[in-house]
Amino acid sequence: MLAPAFVEHLMGLPAGWVTDLSLPRTAQLRALGNGVVPQQAAYAVALLLADLAALLATDEHAGHGREANAA
Repeated sequence: MLAPAFVEHLMGLPAGWVTDLSLPRTAQLRALGNGVVPQQAAYAVALLLADLAALLATDEHAGHGREANAA
């Protein structure tokens, strides 16, 4: 039988993040199963920020920065 505390641990969540709530076991597992692993979300945000930085650098290099548009 799958224990919600084990799923919490595997997802990298703090102990009790879901299991300290007064929810039945099935509801805890559903909440954990519908959640996003924090490390995956952090990696996705880092990739998006890197893409944004590269895009902004390309725009500024091409003369399309705010300074060029303001003139």
